[in-house]
Amino acid sequence: MKNGLDMFKALKWIAAIVIACGIICSAVHITEFSDSNLGLMIGIGFLFGGVQIWMFSAIAGLLLRSGEQQAKPSEERS
Repeated sequence: MKNGLDMFKALKWIAAIVIACGIICSAVHITEFSDSNLGLMIGIGFLFGGVQIWMFSAIAGLLLRSGEQQAKPSEERS
């Protein structure tokens, strides 16, 4: 369980870094708000990607915990 939690904590940190990069990149290139502004589009992509990484870490962590809770009753019966 320790290795699984470490992985999810690392994913949350990576997501936070990606989101921070997206905020910085978007803020720097916000002056010309259009779809031809490559820096702004990259910043928005980082924001969406960071949120997806964050959601994956949360969902995977919940699945890991529920799987461990289901495995414990079967071990107690043996």
